[in-house]
Amino acid sequence: MVFTTLNFGGRGSSPGAFQIIVSVIVLLILTPVMSFVLGEECDWSGSGLGHNAERGVTPVYLRCGMGRVSWVYPGGALRVLLRLGSSGRQFRGCIKASPDFAGARLFLEGPRGLVPLLDPHPSPRVQCFYSRHGQVALYMEALHKSPATFPRQVAQFDYDLEAQPRSPSPSYYDHTQECRPCTNEEMTHAFCSSDLVTRGIIRGVENLDDLKVSEITVKVTKHLRESTPDELSSLAEDLASNEIDRTQSTTDGDKHKDRTQSTSDTDKHNVTVRLQVPQHCGARHGAGEFVFMARRKLGDLVLRCAPRLEDWIDVVRSENAKGSAHCLLYS
Repeated sequence: MVFTTLNFGGRGSSPGAFQIIVSVIVLLILTPVMSFVLGEECDWSGSGLGHNAERGVTPVYLRCGMGRVSWVYPGGALRVLLRLGSSGRQFRGCIKASPDFAGARLFLEGPRGLVPLLDPHPSPRVQCFYSRHGQVALYMEALHKSPATFPRQVAQFDYDLEAQPRSPSPSYYDHTQECRPCTNEEMTHAFCSSDLVTRGIIRGVENLDDLKVSEITVKVTKHLRESTPDELSSLAEDLASNEIDRTQSTTDGDKHKDRTQSTSDTDKHNVTVRLQVPQHCGARHGAGEFVFMARRKLGDLVLRCAPRLEDWIDVVRSENAKGSAHCLLYS
């Protein structure tokens, strides 16, 4: 880059010309560097080839509730800083490695050092953690010093950050807050914004120690709502065909036809779903019918609220009378 004719404040120069030229030079120098180290708020994709990446640590700043990091030909290291926007909220984060995760190792930066999270071909592929002071730093280290000499490898993972209830201390979060029953306001919000809402009966609870979650198997008794089929894949199609307890106007002939359904047709309606909750909540088998509200998280359904049916009916009557909910509530 060569500049031949510069007039620094002499006769004929306009005021501020020198400052403008310097600003342009600074922008030209910094632009390629910034585009290389910064993600697009939610996702980051980059390569370990070029830019002498194998010799240093590349910082990546992401400020979304969910996104993806994809590192092709890993070289050197990445330091990925996760935050929930600029809110400073504490959060519980989870990452899920791609099936072909290779070429790097992933660590969580803790107060006393690095904690291993993922290795090549990781098992389990999902790991969770809690923020400190509203952020989490992940350290990705390439396995090879010269990535160009190895076959193409991709270290890729998806992340999901879930804000935790506010606490008196902004740097501390009581994990038992995840296990308390939802308030009426939280239930109505969950009903309107969840990926899946269904009435059901608990069939069993299984602890998945490696994931630190408990998985609740629920038999659907009445499907209430779900997000788009693309998001829930085949599960949405199964639930869409579930007619248990739905109010329908049928003719006597239709009713007779329903009574003569084959066993295979009847079994088709015995839909079950699996919902996850943090293991430390100590989920147990409960009698009776519940309303389960869950969100999609890294390919799994995570429970948000689960009031008993009779309690939810009371909430529906109360909140619909007020007209304060963001959608029509029903049971």
